[in-house]
Amino acid sequence: MQDGVAKQLSQVYDNCAKCDEKGFHVGVQGKSMQDYLRFTLLKFYVYLSSSNGNITMQEIAYLNDALGYSMSADQIDRFNVSSKITKYSLKDSMITMMMPFLKMDLETTPIGPTSLAFIEFINQAGLDFMTVENGRTDPFIMRDLGALVLALRNFRMDYISNWDAMIREQKRREALTNRPPYIPGSGNSPWGSSQVPPTGLTPITPNQPPQNQQGGTTQNPFQKQNQQNAQQQKPEEKELTLEEQLAKLEELTGLEAVKQDLNSLINLIRVRKMREDRGMPQSAMSLHMAFLGNPGTGKTTVARILSGIYKSLGVLSKGHLVEVDRSGLVSGYVGQTAIKTKEVIDSALGGVLFIDEAYALTANTGKGDFGQEAVNTLLKAMEDNRDDFIVIVAGYSDLMEEFLDSNPGLRSRFNKIITFEDYMPDELLDIFKSICTKSGMTITKEAEDAVLEYFVIRCGQNLKTFANARDIRNFYERAITNQANRLAAIESPTNGQLTTLTIDDVKGIDLN
Repeated sequence: MQDGVAKQLSQVYDNCAKCDEKGFHVGVQGKSMQDYLRFTLLKFYVYLSSSNGNITMQEIAYLNDALGYSMSADQIDRFNVSSKITKYSLKDSMITMMMPFLKMDLETTPIGPTSLAFIEFINQAGLDFMTVENGRTDPFIMRDLGALVLALRNFRMDYISNWDAMIREQKRREALTNRPPYIPGSGNSPWGSSQVPPTGLTPITPNQPPQNQQGGTTQNPFQKQNQQNAQQQKPEEKELTLEEQLAKLEELTGLEAVKQDLNSLINLIRVRKMREDRGMPQSAMSLHMAFLGNPGTGKTTVARILSGIYKSLGVLSKGHLVEVDRSGLVSGYVGQTAIKTKEVIDSALGGVLFIDEAYALTANTGKGDFGQEAVNTLLKAMEDNRDDFIVIVAGYSDLMEEFLDSNPGLRSRFNKIITFEDYMPDELLDIFKSICTKSGMTITKEAEDAVLEYFVIRCGQNLKTFANARDIRNFYERAITNQANRLAAIESPTNGQLTTLTIDDVKGIDLN
Protein backbone atom coordinates (compact mmCIF):
# COMPACT_ATOMS: atom_id res chain seq x y z
CA MET A 1 0.00 0.00 0.00
CA GLN A 2 1.37 3.39 -0.98
CA ASP A 3 2.25 5.77 1.84
CA GLY A 4 -0.44 8.26 0.86
CA VAL A 5 -3.17 5.63 0.88
CA ALA A 6 -1.86 4.20 4.17
CA LYS A 7 -2.11 7.66 5.76
CA GLN A 8 -5.66 8.02 4.47
CA LEU A 9 -6.58 4.63 5.96
CA SER A 10 -5.06 5.66 9.29
CA GLN A 11 -7.16 8.82 9.27
CA VAL A 12 -10.32 6.85 8.47
CA TYR A 13 -9.52 4.51 11.37
CA ASP A 14 -9.19 7.57 13.65
CA ASN A 15 -12.57 8.81 12.43
CA CYS A 16 -14.04 5.36 13.18
CA ALA A 17 -12.84 5.68 16.77
CA LYS A 18 -14.43 9.14 17.04
CA CYS A 19 -17.73 7.73 15.76
CA ASP A 20 -17.58 4.98 18.37
CA GLU A 21 -16.99 7.58 21.09
CA LYS A 22 -20.02 9.58 19.96
CA GLY A 23 -22.23 6.50 19.74
CA PHE A 24 -22.58 6.63 15.95
CA HIS A 25 -22.38 2.90 15.31
CA VAL A 26 -22.91 1.00 12.08
CA GLY A 27 -25.37 -1.28 13.80
CA VAL A 28 -23.39 -4.53 13.98
CA GLN A 29 -23.77 -5.99 17.46
CA GLY A 30 -20.49 -6.08 19.36
CA LYS A 31 -18.45 -4.72 16.45
CA SER A 32 -16.53 -1.46 16.41
CA MET A 33 -16.55 0.88 13.43
CA GLN A 34 -13.00 -0.16 12.63
CA ASP A 35 -14.00 -3.85 12.58
CA TYR A 36 -16.83 -3.12 10.19
CA LEU A 37 -14.54 -0.98 8.01
CA ARG A 38 -12.03 -3.82 7.68
CA PHE A 39 -14.82 -6.25 6.76
CA THR A 40 -16.23 -3.80 4.18
CA LEU A 41 -12.77 -3.25 2.68
CA LEU A 42 -12.30 -7.01 2.47
CA LYS A 43 -15.43 -7.23 0.31
CA PHE A 44 -14.22 -4.22 -1.68
CA TYR A 45 -10.80 -5.74 -2.47
CA VAL A 46 -12.21 -9.20 -3.20
CA TYR A 47 -14.78 -7.69 -5.58
CA LEU A 48 -12.08 -5.75 -7.46
CA SER A 49 -9.79 -8.77 -7.75
CA SER A 50 -12.55 -11.16 -8.88
CA SER A 51 -13.80 -8.75 -11.54
CA ASN A 52 -10.90 -9.67 -13.84
CA GLY A 53 -10.28 -13.24 -12.74
CA ASN A 54 -9.11 -15.04 -9.61
CA ILE A 55 -7.27 -13.12 -6.92
CA THR A 56 -3.49 -13.23 -7.34
CA MET A 57 -0.79 -13.80 -4.74
CA GLN A 58 0.27 -10.14 -5.00
CA GLU A 59 -3.30 -9.04 -4.31
CA ILE A 60 -3.60 -11.44 -1.36
CA ALA A 61 -0.39 -10.06 0.13
CA TYR A 62 -1.66 -6.50 -0.37
CA LEU A 63 -5.03 -7.30 1.22
CA ASN A 64 -3.54 -9.01 4.27
CA ASP A 65 -0.99 -6.25 4.80
CA ALA A 66 -3.56 -3.47 4.46
CA LEU A 67 -6.21 -5.03 6.72
CA GLY A 68 -4.05 -6.96 9.17
CA TYR A 69 -5.43 -10.34 8.07
CA SER A 70 -3.61 -13.60 7.31
CA MET A 71 -6.06 -15.14 4.84
CA SER A 72 -5.08 -17.82 2.34
CA ALA A 73 -6.22 -18.01 -1.28
CA ASP A 74 -8.70 -20.81 -0.40
CA GLN A 75 -10.20 -18.74 2.44
CA ILE A 76 -10.65 -15.74 0.18
CA ASP A 77 -12.24 -17.89 -2.54
CA ARG A 78 -14.71 -19.33 -0.02
CA PHE A 79 -15.47 -15.85 1.27
CA ASN A 80 -16.09 -14.63 -2.27
CA VAL A 81 -18.47 -17.51 -3.06
CA SER A 82 -20.40 -17.27 0.21
CA SER A 83 -20.69 -13.47 0.14
CA LYS A 84 -21.96 -13.26 -3.47
CA ILE A 85 -20.60 -9.72 -3.75
CA THR A 86 -22.09 -7.59 -6.53
CA LYS A 87 -21.57 -3.93 -7.33
CA TYR A 88 -25.03 -3.24 -5.91
CA SER A 89 -24.46 -5.04 -2.60
CA LEU A 90 -21.02 -3.44 -2.34
CA LYS A 91 -22.53 0.01 -2.82
CA ASP A 92 -25.07 -0.69 -0.07
CA SER A 93 -22.29 -1.82 2.28
CA MET A 94 -20.26 1.30 1.54
CA ILE A 95 -23.25 3.58 2.19
CA THR A 96 -23.93 1.78 5.49
CA MET A 97 -20.28 2.27 6.41
CA MET A 98 -20.46 5.98 5.55
CA MET A 99 -23.62 6.78 7.56
CA PRO A 100 -21.89 7.30 10.95
CA PHE A 101 -19.38 9.62 9.25
CA LEU A 102 -22.27 11.64 7.81
CA LYS A 103 -23.95 11.91 11.20
CA MET A 104 -20.71 13.14 12.73
CA ASP A 105 -20.23 15.66 9.89
CA LEU A 106 -23.68 17.12 10.48
CA GLU A 107 -22.79 17.95 14.08
CA THR A 108 -20.32 20.57 12.90
CA THR A 109 -20.78 23.97 11.28
CA PRO A 110 -19.82 24.12 8.47
CA ILE A 111 -20.51 20.49 7.62
CA GLY A 112 -17.49 18.35 8.41
CA PRO A 113 -15.26 16.55 5.88
CA THR A 114 -15.23 13.07 7.51
CA SER A 115 -17.57 11.37 5.02
CA LEU A 116 -15.82 13.07 2.10
CA ALA A 117 -12.45 11.81 3.38
CA PHE A 118 -13.90 8.28 3.46
CA ILE A 119 -15.03 8.56 -0.17
CA GLU A 120 -11.65 9.87 -1.27
CA PHE A 121 -9.92 7.01 0.54
CA ILE A 122 -12.12 4.43 -1.23
CA ASN A 123 -11.22 5.97 -4.59
CA GLN A 124 -7.48 6.03 -3.91
CA ALA A 125 -7.48 2.60 -2.25
CA GLY A 126 -9.19 1.08 -5.28
CA LEU A 127 -6.75 2.65 -7.71
CA ASP A 128 -3.79 1.56 -5.59
CA PHE A 129 -5.04 -2.02 -5.28
CA MET A 130 -5.65 -2.40 -9.02
CA THR A 131 -2.03 -1.58 -9.88
CA VAL A 132 -0.41 -3.94 -7.39
CA GLU A 133 0.01 -6.83 -9.84
CA ASN A 134 1.33 -5.27 -13.07
CA GLY A 135 1.17 -1.52 -12.51
CA ARG A 136 -1.78 -1.16 -14.90
CA THR A 137 -5.50 -0.61 -14.34
CA ASP A 138 -8.32 -2.53 -15.99
CA PRO A 139 -10.72 -0.13 -17.79
CA PHE A 140 -13.81 -2.10 -16.80
CA ILE A 141 -12.82 -2.22 -13.14
CA MET A 142 -12.00 1.49 -13.36
CA ARG A 143 -15.53 2.05 -14.63
CA ASP A 144 -17.07 0.14 -11.71
CA LEU A 145 -14.84 1.96 -9.21
CA GLY A 146 -15.80 5.32 -10.71
CA ALA A 147 -19.50 4.41 -10.55
CA LEU A 148 -19.15 3.39 -6.89
CA VAL A 149 -17.36 6.62 -5.93
CA LEU A 150 -19.95 8.70 -7.78
CA ALA A 151 -22.79 6.85 -6.05
CA LEU A 152 -21.24 7.58 -2.65
CA ARG A 153 -20.72 11.25 -3.47
CA ASN A 154 -24.26 11.64 -4.77
CA PHE A 155 -25.71 9.88 -1.72
CA ARG A 156 -23.70 12.20 0.54
CA MET A 157 -24.99 15.31 -1.25
CA ASP A 158 -28.59 14.06 -1.21
CA TYR A 159 -28.39 13.14 2.48
CA ILE A 160 -27.01 16.54 3.43
CA SER A 161 -29.66 18.28 1.31
CA ASN A 162 -32.43 16.30 3.01
CA TRP A 163 -30.98 17.15 6.43
CA ASP A 164 -30.91 20.85 5.56
CA ALA A 165 -34.55 20.68 4.47
CA MET A 166 -35.45 18.88 7.69
CA ILE A 167 -33.72 21.54 9.80
CA ARG A 168 -35.52 24.35 7.92
CA GLU A 169 -38.86 22.67 8.55
CA GLN A 170 -37.99 22.10 12.21
CA LYS A 171 -37.09 25.78 12.62
CA ARG A 172 -40.40 26.77 11.04
CA ARG A 173 -42.29 24.62 13.51
CA GLU A 174 -40.24 25.88 16.44
CA ALA A 175 -41.08 29.45 15.46
CA LEU A 176 -44.78 28.63 15.83
CA THR A 177 -44.26 27.61 19.44
CA ASN A 178 -41.60 30.24 20.31
CA ARG A 179 -39.00 27.60 21.05
CA PRO A 180 -35.32 28.50 20.71
CA PRO A 181 -33.97 27.70 17.23
CA TYR A 182 -31.86 24.63 16.64
CA ILE A 183 -28.22 25.39 15.76
CA PRO A 184 -26.32 22.42 14.30
CA GLY A 185 -23.40 21.43 16.50
CA SER A 186 -24.64 23.40 19.52
CA GLY A 187 -26.02 20.40 21.40
CA ASN A 188 -29.59 21.77 21.62
CA SER A 189 -30.94 19.30 19.09
CA PRO A 190 -34.75 19.17 18.79
CA TRP A 191 -34.44 15.45 19.43
CA GLY A 192 -32.17 15.72 22.47
CA SER A 193 -28.50 14.86 22.70
CA SER A 194 -28.58 12.23 19.95
CA GLN A 195 -28.62 14.92 17.21
CA VAL A 196 -30.59 12.54 14.98
CA PRO A 197 -34.34 12.10 14.40
CA PRO A 198 -36.15 9.47 16.50
CA THR A 199 -36.26 5.96 15.07
CA GLY A 200 -39.07 5.57 12.55
CA LEU A 201 -38.97 9.11 11.17
CA THR A 202 -37.56 10.04 7.79
CA PRO A 203 -36.13 13.48 6.96
CA ILE A 204 -38.88 16.09 6.68
CA THR A 205 -39.14 18.07 3.49
CA PRO A 206 -41.08 21.35 3.32
CA ASN A 207 -44.89 20.89 3.19
CA GLN A 208 -44.58 17.17 3.84
CA PRO A 209 -45.32 15.54 7.23
CA PRO A 210 -42.88 12.99 8.67
CA GLN A 211 -43.46 9.33 7.90
CA ASN A 212 -43.46 6.41 10.27
CA GLN A 213 -41.94 3.00 9.59
CA GLN A 214 -45.15 1.70 8.04
CA GLY A 215 -45.17 4.48 5.45
CA GLY A 216 -48.01 6.41 7.12
CA THR A 217 -47.78 9.96 8.37
CA THR A 218 -47.52 11.09 11.97
CA GLN A 219 -49.82 13.79 13.25
CA ASN A 220 -48.45 17.33 13.14
CA PRO A 221 -49.16 18.89 16.59
CA PHE A 222 -48.71 22.40 15.23
CA GLN A 223 -51.13 22.08 12.32
CA LYS A 224 -54.09 24.37 13.08
CA GLN A 225 -56.23 23.44 10.08
CA ASN A 226 -57.50 20.12 8.92
CA GLN A 227 -55.98 18.31 5.95
CA GLN A 228 -58.75 19.34 3.57
CA ASN A 229 -58.25 23.04 4.22
CA ALA A 230 -54.48 22.63 3.95
CA GLN A 231 -54.88 21.04 0.54
CA GLN A 232 -57.23 23.79 -0.60
CA GLN A 233 -54.75 26.46 0.41
CA LYS A 234 -51.70 24.78 -1.13
CA PRO A 235 -50.74 26.77 -4.21
CA GLU A 236 -50.76 24.84 -7.47
CA GLU A 237 -47.45 24.47 -9.23
CA LYS A 238 -47.45 26.50 -12.40
CA GLU A 239 -47.35 24.43 -15.58
CA LEU A 240 -44.74 25.76 -18.00
CA THR A 241 -45.72 26.64 -21.54
CA LEU A 242 -44.05 25.00 -24.54
CA GLU A 243 -41.98 28.15 -25.11
CA GLU A 244 -40.80 28.11 -21.48
CA GLN A 245 -39.90 24.41 -21.72
CA LEU A 246 -37.94 25.00 -24.94
CA ALA A 247 -36.18 27.94 -23.28
CA LYS A 248 -35.10 25.66 -20.40
CA LEU A 249 -33.60 23.26 -22.93
CA GLU A 250 -31.79 26.06 -24.74
CA GLU A 251 -30.39 27.50 -21.49
CA LEU A 252 -28.48 24.29 -20.72
CA THR A 253 -24.73 24.71 -21.05
CA GLY A 254 -23.24 23.05 -24.12
CA LEU A 255 -25.08 20.01 -25.56
CA GLU A 256 -25.41 21.71 -28.95
CA ALA A 257 -25.71 18.44 -30.90
CA VAL A 258 -28.30 17.16 -28.41
CA LYS A 259 -30.35 20.36 -28.71
CA GLN A 260 -30.24 20.17 -32.50
CA ASP A 261 -31.42 16.54 -32.53
CA LEU A 262 -34.24 17.23 -30.07
CA ASN A 263 -35.37 20.42 -31.81
CA SER A 264 -35.65 18.49 -35.07
CA LEU A 265 -37.70 15.82 -33.31
CA ILE A 266 -39.93 18.46 -31.69
CA ASN A 267 -40.51 20.15 -35.06
CA LEU A 268 -41.48 16.78 -36.54
CA ILE A 269 -44.00 16.20 -33.74
CA ARG A 270 -45.51 19.68 -34.18
CA VAL A 271 -46.00 19.16 -37.93
CA ARG A 272 -47.49 15.71 -37.33
CA LYS A 273 -49.89 17.31 -34.86
CA MET A 274 -51.00 19.81 -37.52
CA ARG A 275 -51.64 16.99 -39.97
CA GLU A 276 -53.56 15.04 -37.35
CA ASP A 277 -55.75 18.06 -36.51
CA ARG A 278 -56.63 18.38 -40.21
CA GLY A 279 -57.59 14.74 -40.57
CA MET A 280 -54.59 13.71 -42.64
CA PRO A 281 -53.35 10.09 -42.36
CA GLN A 282 -50.32 9.46 -40.14
CA SER A 283 -47.84 6.60 -40.05
CA ALA A 284 -46.82 5.06 -36.73
CA MET A 285 -44.02 6.89 -34.89
CA SER A 286 -41.98 5.72 -31.92
CA LEU A 287 -40.75 8.33 -29.44
CA HIS A 288 -38.80 5.93 -27.23
CA MET A 289 -35.13 6.93 -27.04
CA ALA A 290 -31.68 5.86 -25.92
CA PHE A 291 -29.41 8.46 -24.32
CA LEU A 292 -25.75 7.49 -24.68
CA GLY A 293 -22.97 9.21 -22.77
CA ASN A 294 -20.75 9.37 -19.71
CA PRO A 295 -22.00 10.36 -16.23
CA GLY A 296 -22.78 14.01 -15.60
CA THR A 297 -23.51 14.95 -19.21
CA GLY A 298 -27.09 16.05 -18.53
CA LYS A 299 -29.06 12.97 -19.60
CA THR A 300 -31.49 13.01 -16.68
CA THR A 301 -31.93 16.80 -16.87
CA VAL A 302 -32.74 16.67 -20.57
CA ALA A 303 -35.18 13.78 -20.03
CA ARG A 304 -37.02 15.80 -17.38
CA ILE A 305 -37.33 18.83 -19.67
CA LEU A 306 -38.34 16.62 -22.59
CA SER A 307 -41.17 15.07 -20.58
CA GLY A 308 -42.59 18.58 -20.00
CA ILE A 309 -42.23 19.43 -23.69
CA TYR A 310 -44.15 16.29 -24.66
CA LYS A 311 -46.90 17.28 -22.24
CA SER A 312 -47.10 20.76 -23.81
CA LEU A 313 -47.25 19.22 -27.29
CA GLY A 314 -50.12 16.94 -26.27
CA VAL A 315 -48.06 13.78 -26.74
CA LEU A 316 -48.33 12.83 -23.04
CA SER A 317 -51.26 13.36 -20.70
CA LYS A 318 -49.23 14.03 -17.53
CA GLY A 319 -45.67 14.78 -18.59
CA HIS A 320 -43.99 13.58 -15.39
CA LEU A 321 -40.68 11.73 -15.17
CA VAL A 322 -40.14 8.49 -13.26
CA GLU A 323 -36.44 7.70 -12.81
CA VAL A 324 -35.33 4.16 -12.02
CA ASP A 325 -32.38 1.78 -12.40
CA ARG A 326 -32.02 -1.99 -12.36
CA SER A 327 -32.66 -2.25 -8.61
CA GLY A 328 -36.06 -0.61 -9.08
CA LEU A 329 -37.16 -3.15 -11.69
CA VAL A 330 -35.54 -6.49 -10.86
CA SER A 331 -36.40 -8.68 -7.89
CA GLY A 332 -34.42 -11.57 -6.51
CA TYR A 333 -37.29 -14.06 -6.62
CA VAL A 334 -38.92 -15.97 -9.45
CA GLY A 335 -42.05 -14.27 -10.74
CA GLN A 336 -41.55 -11.07 -8.74
CA THR A 337 -39.62 -9.07 -11.34
CA ALA A 338 -42.56 -8.80 -13.74
CA ILE A 339 -44.78 -7.55 -10.90
CA LYS A 340 -42.18 -5.05 -9.72
CA THR A 341 -41.55 -3.77 -13.25
CA LYS A 342 -45.29 -3.50 -13.93
CA GLU A 343 -45.76 -1.34 -10.83
CA VAL A 344 -43.05 1.06 -12.00
CA ILE A 345 -44.56 1.18 -15.49
CA ASP A 346 -48.02 1.95 -14.08
CA SER A 347 -46.58 4.86 -12.09
CA ALA A 348 -45.01 6.28 -15.28
CA LEU A 349 -48.07 6.00 -17.57
CA GLY A 350 -48.85 9.38 -19.05
CA GLY A 351 -45.20 10.39 -18.69
CA VAL A 352 -41.63 9.28 -19.26
CA LEU A 353 -39.92 6.29 -17.67
CA PHE A 354 -36.17 7.01 -17.49
CA ILE A 355 -34.02 3.91 -16.92
CA ASP A 356 -30.46 4.80 -15.97
CA GLU A 357 -27.65 2.28 -16.53
CA ALA A 358 -30.14 0.21 -18.52
CA TYR A 359 -27.36 -2.10 -19.72
CA ALA A 360 -27.33 -3.66 -16.24
CA LEU A 361 -30.65 -5.34 -17.10
CA THR A 362 -29.01 -7.64 -19.64
CA ALA A 363 -25.45 -7.81 -18.29
CA ASN A 364 -25.98 -11.27 -16.73
CA THR A 365 -28.36 -12.81 -19.26
CA GLY A 366 -28.22 -16.61 -19.19
CA LYS A 367 -26.84 -16.77 -15.64
CA GLY A 368 -30.09 -17.20 -13.74
CA ASP A 369 -30.62 -13.44 -13.72
CA PHE A 370 -34.11 -11.87 -13.86
CA GLY A 371 -33.10 -8.77 -15.82
CA GLN A 372 -34.42 -10.22 -19.07
CA GLU A 373 -37.82 -10.67 -17.45
CA ALA A 374 -37.88 -6.93 -16.76
CA VAL A 375 -36.93 -6.21 -20.38
CA ASN A 376 -39.70 -8.44 -21.72
CA THR A 377 -42.28 -6.81 -19.43
CA LEU A 378 -41.06 -3.39 -20.51
CA LEU A 379 -41.27 -4.19 -24.24
CA LYS A 380 -44.85 -5.40 -23.89
CA ALA A 381 -45.87 -2.25 -21.98
CA MET A 382 -44.26 -0.05 -24.65
CA GLU A 383 -46.41 -1.75 -27.25
CA ASP A 384 -49.62 -1.75 -25.20
CA ASN A 385 -49.34 1.90 -24.11
CA ARG A 386 -47.66 3.45 -27.13
CA ASP A 387 -50.04 6.46 -27.20
CA ASP A 388 -49.30 7.75 -23.68
CA PHE A 389 -46.04 6.24 -22.45
CA ILE A 390 -42.42 6.93 -23.41
CA VAL A 391 -39.32 5.09 -22.26
CA ILE A 392 -35.81 6.56 -22.30
CA VAL A 393 -32.90 4.23 -21.56
CA ALA A 394 -29.52 5.70 -20.69
CA GLY A 395 -25.93 4.75 -19.91
CA TYR A 396 -22.35 4.52 -21.15
CA SER A 397 -22.15 4.53 -24.96
CA ASP A 398 -20.36 1.20 -25.49
CA LEU A 399 -22.40 -0.68 -22.88
CA MET A 400 -25.66 0.73 -24.21
CA GLU A 401 -24.79 -0.46 -27.70
CA GLU A 402 -24.36 -3.96 -26.25
CA PHE A 403 -27.70 -3.57 -24.44
CA LEU A 404 -29.54 -2.59 -27.62
CA ASP A 405 -28.04 -5.57 -29.46
CA SER A 406 -28.91 -8.04 -26.70
CA ASN A 407 -32.55 -8.39 -27.76
CA PRO A 408 -34.00 -8.09 -31.29
CA GLY A 409 -36.87 -5.97 -29.95
CA LEU A 410 -34.70 -3.37 -28.25
CA ARG A 411 -32.90 -1.84 -31.23
CA SER A 412 -36.16 -1.48 -33.16
CA ARG A 413 -38.03 0.08 -30.19
CA PHE A 414 -35.27 2.54 -29.30
CA ASN A 415 -34.54 3.70 -32.82
CA LYS A 416 -33.79 7.29 -31.77
CA ILE A 417 -30.32 7.47 -30.24
CA ILE A 418 -29.06 10.74 -28.75
CA THR A 419 -25.36 10.97 -27.92
CA PHE A 420 -24.26 13.20 -25.05
CA GLU A 421 -20.64 14.25 -25.51
CA ASP A 422 -18.35 15.12 -22.61
CA TYR A 423 -18.25 18.81 -21.69
CA MET A 424 -15.34 20.97 -22.81
CA PRO A 425 -13.30 22.84 -20.15
CA ASP A 426 -14.91 26.23 -20.89
CA GLU A 427 -18.36 24.64 -20.61
CA LEU A 428 -17.42 23.12 -17.25
CA LEU A 429 -16.32 26.57 -16.10
CA ASP A 430 -19.70 27.99 -17.18
CA ILE A 431 -21.45 25.29 -15.13
CA PHE A 432 -19.26 26.12 -12.12
CA LYS A 433 -20.09 29.83 -12.41
CA SER A 434 -23.79 28.96 -12.74
CA ILE A 435 -23.67 26.93 -9.52
CA CYS A 436 -21.94 29.86 -7.80
CA THR A 437 -24.62 32.29 -9.00
CA LYS A 438 -27.50 30.06 -7.89
CA SER A 439 -25.86 29.70 -4.48
CA GLY A 440 -25.41 33.47 -4.08
CA MET A 441 -21.65 33.26 -4.52
CA THR A 442 -19.22 35.20 -6.72
CA ILE A 443 -15.79 34.12 -7.93
CA THR A 444 -12.73 36.29 -8.47
CA LYS A 445 -11.13 36.43 -11.93
CA GLU A 446 -7.96 34.85 -10.55
CA ALA A 447 -9.96 31.95 -9.10
CA GLU A 448 -11.94 31.61 -12.33
CA ASP A 449 -8.72 31.21 -14.32
CA ALA A 450 -7.50 28.57 -11.87
CA VAL A 451 -10.72 26.57 -12.21
CA LEU A 452 -10.46 26.66 -16.01
CA GLU A 453 -6.82 25.58 -15.89
CA TYR A 454 -7.67 22.66 -13.61
CA PHE A 455 -10.38 21.32 -15.91
CA VAL A 456 -8.27 21.82 -19.03
CA ILE A 457 -5.78 19.42 -17.45
CA ARG A 458 -8.46 17.06 -16.12
CA CYS A 459 -10.27 16.79 -19.45
CA GLY A 460 -6.95 16.07 -21.16
CA GLN A 461 -6.22 13.14 -18.85
CA ASN A 462 -9.16 11.13 -20.26
CA LEU A 463 -9.84 9.58 -16.86
CA LYS A 464 -12.37 6.79 -16.47
CA THR A 465 -13.56 8.44 -13.26
CA PHE A 466 -14.23 11.79 -14.97
CA ALA A 467 -17.86 12.72 -14.29
CA ASN A 468 -18.43 16.00 -16.19
CA ALA A 469 -20.98 18.20 -14.37
CA ARG A 470 -20.87 15.96 -11.30
CA ASP A 471 -17.16 16.70 -11.04
CA ILE A 472 -18.06 20.39 -11.07
CA ARG A 473 -20.49 19.94 -8.17
CA ASN A 474 -17.87 18.04 -6.21
CA PHE A 475 -15.29 20.72 -7.02
CA TYR A 476 -17.68 23.44 -5.86
CA GLU A 477 -18.39 21.56 -2.63
CA ARG A 478 -14.70 21.38 -1.83
CA ALA A 479 -14.17 25.04 -2.72
CA ILE A 480 -16.95 26.00 -0.30
CA THR A 481 -15.32 23.86 2.40
CA ASN A 482 -11.96 25.54 1.75
CA GLN A 483 -13.63 28.96 1.97
CA ALA A 484 -15.25 28.04 5.29
CA ASN A 485 -11.90 26.92 6.71
CA ARG A 486 -10.30 30.16 5.52
CA LEU A 487 -13.04 32.36 6.98
CA ALA A 488 -13.01 30.53 10.30
CA ALA A 489 -9.84 32.45 11.17
CA ILE A 490 -11.62 35.80 10.63
CA GLU A 491 -13.59 37.03 13.63
CA SER A 492 -16.27 39.01 11.75
CA PRO A 493 -16.10 38.42 8.00
CA THR A 494 -17.92 40.89 5.76
CA ASN A 495 -20.84 39.95 3.52
CA GLY A 496 -18.50 40.19 0.55
CA GLN A 497 -16.05 37.76 2.11
CA LEU A 498 -18.86 35.33 2.93
CA THR A 499 -20.06 35.29 -0.69
CA THR A 500 -16.76 35.31 -2.60
CA LEU A 501 -14.57 32.42 -3.68
CA THR A 502 -10.91 33.34 -4.09
CA ILE A 503 -7.86 31.66 -5.56
CA ASP A 504 -7.06 30.24 -2.12
CA ASP A 505 -10.39 28.39 -2.09
CA VAL A 506 -9.94 26.61 -5.43
CA LYS A 507 -6.20 25.95 -5.69
CA GLY A 508 -4.95 22.56 -4.58
CA ILE A 509 -8.29 20.78 -5.10
CA ASP A 510 -7.79 17.31 -6.55
CA LEU A 511 -10.76 15.14 -7.57
CA ASN A 512 -8.66 12.09 -8.44
